[in-house]
Amino acid sequence: MSETQDQLKESTTNTYVAWTVIILGCIAGIAFIVMFGQVEARNDNLDIVKVWSGKIIAVGLGIMANGILFGYLLLKVSSILQYYEQRKITNIADQV
Repeated sequence: MSETQDQLKESTTNTYVAWTVIILGCIAGIAFIVMFGQVEARNDNLDIVKVWSGKIIAVGLGIMANGILFGYLLLKVSSILQYYEQRKITNIADQV
């Protein structure tokens, strides 16, 4: 059997998961702002108008920031895993 095929390593899997978390966090934050950002309020003439709620926008930005920060943390873990995987490969090569 051929052993030249690339194996899926923990660091690459972790990188895929991290980028997925970042992208889904941004999509969730934008969707939250678009769906719940406008609220109905009354103006001076007592007409009902739709205005953007600053609090809801802040919550949506918080959702995006949470996804970005958690994804960044996972990317750093992936970097550490990649370092140890490369170190393990070079240690095996030195022993042979």
